[in-house]
Amino acid sequence: MTAAQLRVSGETLLQTVTALDTSFEQTAEKDLVLPDYCPDVFRILKCRACPCVVSQSICGDKLSLETEVTLKVLYLSADSGRINLIEHKTTVSKTLSLGGDLTAPVVSARAIPGNVSCRVVSRRRVDIRGAFTVKVKVTAEERIRAVTDAEGAGIQLKKVSVACPVERLTASKRLTVIEELELGGAKPPVGSVLRTDCRIEISEQRVISGKMMLKGEALIDLLYTPADPESTSLETMRFGLPFSQLTDIDGLDESFVIEPELTVAGCDIIPHPDEPQSLECELVMLLGCTAVRCEEMELVTDAFSTRYECTAVKSDTKLCGIGEKVSLDVSSSAVLTSPDGELEGLSFAACEAGSLTVTDSEEGGSLIQGSLRFFAVGVSDGAPVWLENEVPFEYTSEQTFAGASLEVRSCSYHLTDGNSAELRAELTLFGTVSDGTAVCPLTELSVDTEKPLTRDGRIAVKLCQAEPGEELWELARHFGTSPEAIASENGLNGCVTENGGMLLIPMTD
Repeated sequence: MTAAQLRVSGETLLQTVTALDTSFEQTAEKDLVLPDYCPDVFRILKCRACPCVVSQSICGDKLSLETEVTLKVLYLSADSGRINLIEHKTTVSKTLSLGGDLTAPVVSARAIPGNVSCRVVSRRRVDIRGAFTVKVKVTAEERIRAVTDAEGAGIQLKKVSVACPVERLTASKRLTVIEELELGGAKPPVGSVLRTDCRIEISEQRVISGKMMLKGEALIDLLYTPADPESTSLETMRFGLPFSQLTDIDGLDESFVIEPELTVAGCDIIPHPDEPQSLECELVMLLGCTAVRCEEMELVTDAFSTRYECTAVKSDTKLCGIGEKVSLDVSSSAVLTSPDGELEGLSFAACEAGSLTVTDSEEGGSLIQGSLRFFAVGVSDGAPVWLENEVPFEYTSEQTFAGASLEVRSCSYHLTDGNSAELRAELTLFGTVSDGTAVCPLTELSVDTEKPLTRDGRIAVKLCQAEPGEELWELARHFGTSPEAIASENGLNGCVTENGGMLLIPMTD
């Protein structure tokens, strides 16, 4: 084969490949002795493992993760309805192999609470056994040579116009925000912090002088017992903590689309010893960012020759531009039942979202599945009770999701019958939706001039019964002619046969 017979043109493009997508379980165990200032254990309400990924780094082909898990035991003493808290923090490290060095890797890691059991060994000692799950995804950059054009040797090309990624920048950073928070005037001072939940909302993102600017707010929900040792109530408080951050990314300008991801790596709230209404908050966030620049170009996705045997190699993965970010408001509910008799009321209710899986639905689009854990603190026979129920989450979308996550905005409740309450969570489903132009371009194209195709020179035209909506490209490939010749011979516009019927197939190369 000579260059004059087939001339192939190409461009170097970027693919975002998934180098690692896995989950693993970590144990959380502790034989815990109560401090002297804690009352004796009479009854365990709940034991929880609250994990969060506090650091992530890549060195060579190894990913190192550090997860901090807080074991919290909520319990009652024998002579009081006040909820007491003992907790223990520990750090767990894990190293994962990436299978080789990566170009511009981006890590997304999330720790998910699991099941924990707590056994009372004595009035001053409890044995905690449990586990939690860490989900990890690492993407990286891979360059491929894609065929954009070819001519000669009777070659026929199928082309698609798509926004192709041509440059990709990444950045990662650890952000720490320390602020003084004030309780409302009607709120009692904080004794023990039973639960802290933090949700990050990014309100603005843009490029300024080669830097990425992020503005947003951390919404912090606090559940605590008052400092008054005689109080048996539970108090809640929500704080809004605004933040603004500039991040240097070499080569960044307005032609890039930025995709930041912020995860909470810690949120500690400590009462001020000298000012009862003041709290100190230390919020730590992990920032991972990908910036992509795309260019519109035509790529060859299929090819054949009308003269010779042809070899066309496709890319293993789909190439696409930047998907559209979407957020959808959804809701879910669950019924929680008290095992201890009539439920007199609830003092607190919340919902936590687990991880999601995205699969193709039978009707087209995506099926998004996961789980939600509803829990509440109620009162039965004058004593606190812990209520909990895990329910499945499912959402079917007509659009194709490349990934999805679920965030809880709020959780409300009402009492139903004597010992039950219905909780309702307002949720936001975040995802990236494909724009429908994802393609697998050809990476190699060649013909074998020593293997010419046989053709009966006596036949100039063939007849074909075409189905409605059939592609001219597939007809041309089948008969060894060109789509343009079929369209011209039959006076067709477009690339499909709208109504089907009998077609004339000119046997031309």
